[in-house]
Amino acid sequence: MKLPQKGFLLVTLSQHQSLWDYELINQAIAEYGLKGNYWINHFSIALDELASAGLITRIGHRLDDGSFIARDRLQFEFALSDFGRERMFDTGLLDSNASSGEFIND
Repeated sequence: MKLPQKGFLLVTLSQHQSLWDYELINQAIAEYGLKGNYWINHFSIALDELASAGLITRIGHRLDDGSFIARDRLQFEFALSDFGRERMFDTGLLDSNASSGEFIND
């Protein structure tokens, strides 16, 4: 059974110090077997919602030169916030004994 999409984004981000939005989006699209602009926008909105909730933090930004998603599209670099990591422990997405941020998938 696959994780809910936002859970997947959080778990993926917890395994890295930071990731750019296009990296997270590409991984999510591959994980769920999706394609197209609709899904790119869908996951962009999901990342915005996670940032608005304080679970992840925008730590950088730049304009896409057309190499990743779309020319002149604003890209964001995200990191998991302390609050986000805490909520992941609370909800069982992360094992509190795992130092590397292992996710629990029963």
